[in-house]
Amino acid sequence: MSEIVAAHLNLIEAQDPYLNSVVTLNHAAMDDAARLDAGTTPRGTLFGVPVVIKDNIDTAGIATASGSAALASHVPAADAHLVFRLRKAGAVILAKTALPDFAMSWHGNSSRSGVTRNPYDLSRDPGGSSSGTAAAVAAGLAMVGVGTDTGGSIRVPASFCGLVGIRPTVGMVSRHGVTALVREQDSPGPLARSVADAAILLEAMIGWDPDDPFTALAALPPHGRTAQDVLRPRALRGARIGVLRQLCATAPGDDPGVARVVEESLTSMREAGASLIDVEMPGLPDLLQQTFMYLRQSRRDVNHSLRRSGAPFTDIADIVATGQLRPADVLLRAVAKSPEDPHHDGAYGRGLELRTHLQHQIASLYAQHNLSALCYPSVRVPAPSLTDIDGGAFDTRAPHSRPMPTNTLLAAQAAFPAVTTPAGSTSDGLPVGMELLGLPHHDRNLIALATDLERITPARISPELTTGLGSTA
Repeated sequence: MSEIVAAHLNLIEAQDPYLNSVVTLNHAAMDDAARLDAGTTPRGTLFGVPVVIKDNIDTAGIATASGSAALASHVPAADAHLVFRLRKAGAVILAKTALPDFAMSWHGNSSRSGVTRNPYDLSRDPGGSSSGTAAAVAAGLAMVGVGTDTGGSIRVPASFCGLVGIRPTVGMVSRHGVTALVREQDSPGPLARSVADAAILLEAMIGWDPDDPFTALAALPPHGRTAQDVLRPRALRGARIGVLRQLCATAPGDDPGVARVVEESLTSMREAGASLIDVEMPGLPDLLQQTFMYLRQSRRDVNHSLRRSGAPFTDIADIVATGQLRPADVLLRAVAKSPEDPHHDGAYGRGLELRTHLQHQIASLYAQHNLSALCYPSVRVPAPSLTDIDGGAFDTRAPHSRPMPTNTLLAAQAAFPAVTTPAGSTSDGLPVGMELLGLPHHDRNLIALATDLERITPARISPELTTGLGSTA
């Protein structure tokens, strides 16, 4: 195990200066590997597997700053529950990975660590907010990694970096020790280079935690099968896949190369025996806008996490007041100005009501068409250039800009599970991710479908990390 861990640490030292994906190394990683080599601990399912952890997940003795320069010296006293479970399974925590401040951006840029780059093209963005985890895993700096997903923060980086990203049913993985954003939507999950690796990592994190009551519902259904049991071919044969065409349609600024890859992937699914049914959700844009809860409850939820963790600040407004932010942190500033108690906002209750309506609309599609999953591209563009981002391409304050064309809000705001898996690449070699959305607690069904989709998709092309000095691969 020590040789494997040392090799990955050497890769981080050699290649991460170009990616800027790692924010803090675990200096005890080699000691942890040596204990595994000594054979004094049971061999868990992740025995010796080098893992990177997003820096909004508590790690005992290792700084956890949620991407914020203001929290750079904050060191938690205890591991998050999911980290405890990973260690128990034998994983070795290599490092903490970069994210935008408090996970409130689609892009990999933070006040603490600066710009994170995409290993497929260093001039491009890896996606947010699990930007460092995705870039590190895609480049091979770790075998697998853990991110968090509130609006798409696992699935957008997975799409941009050619990875499998799983947003589990909320409560499958405990959020205790994870900085909250929208409590009913927050869901930690795996990022990996294959569905099998992602499923094995997810299985190690799943479990009841009395410190997160949401885990109770996930623990109640009889498991029967593990995630590994459903890693089988032919799951698409006979499956009924609802293609949400309004999320596949291209709008001005979308990339036709992404649309081409999506159509090719749909054709392959049909050839593999799946029945594709075009479905529609009337009024979906308005419904997503009305169930966007960040400006209604994120201040309360983040502040609760700050108090729980013993951070030097207890209100995100005070962190914003330090001035240690980037000009593009528009959402973070807006959250800091939102009500401390969402119940003082009359729109909060209406948003909760409409969230239930959104859930019922999705479930109705399943019932009406006897669906196995909904399907659409995770993002309708490939990884954008850092130049475009800096120029305000997705900053709605700037002229001629538009919102990030992501489809990931649907599963997030419904609090449903979803899997993003590589579907192919654009003509210039940039990955495209296809998303499968499922019903709550049917995660293993999604993993089975993703396994078969991976089987019929052209093999993932690993990035050849190039710099101005040549290739580092």
